[in-house]
Order: sequence, then C-alpha cells, then structure tokens
Amino acid sequence: MTAWIRWKIATPLIGLSVLVLIAAVFGTWAWWSFNGPIYRALSVIICLVAAATFAAALSVGIKPARDVPWLRIGLVGLGILTNFGLAALQDYF
Repeated sequence: MTAWIRWKIATPLIGLSVLVLIAAVFGTWAWWSFNGPIYRALSVIICLVAAATFAAALSVGIKPARDVPWLRIGLVGLGILTNFGLAALQDYF
C-alpha cells in the first residue's frame, strides 16, 4: 500500500479523533471544579482513551503496511465508541 493511500485512509480518522480529543480535554478543563472525584477520574480516563485513539489514527498513516490496516482502523472505532460509553457513564456521577 502506498503512502498516499495510507494517508487518504488516515485523514478522516485523524480528524474525528482530534475532534473527540479536543472535546474531551476542553470538557475536562471546563467542568473540573464543578464535579466530584469519580467524575474527574472518568474525565481523565476519557482524555487518555482519546489520546490513544488519536495515536492509533496517526499510526494508520505513518506505519507502512502491505494491506489495509484493519486492526488499527478498528482500534480507532473502538476507542471512539469507548469514549462515548464512558461519557454516558459519566452522566450518572
């Protein structure tokens, strides 16, 4: 697989994961003093998962592969879904 095709695949994944990361970091910063320790811990976990998702999306474009890197693409999707699930759990605290 050429570098051009890898980056064509990685660009939307990077864009989506950056949006999630920015929202997670800004939300954590903005609401930090208003909530309890469980909410804060979940906020930090969400930020870490979002950063890992961004790293996985970036690796799709950077790391050479012979075929489509389905595992890394799946990790990006799983990371985003995990963040959404953690955010829904966060509403209870």
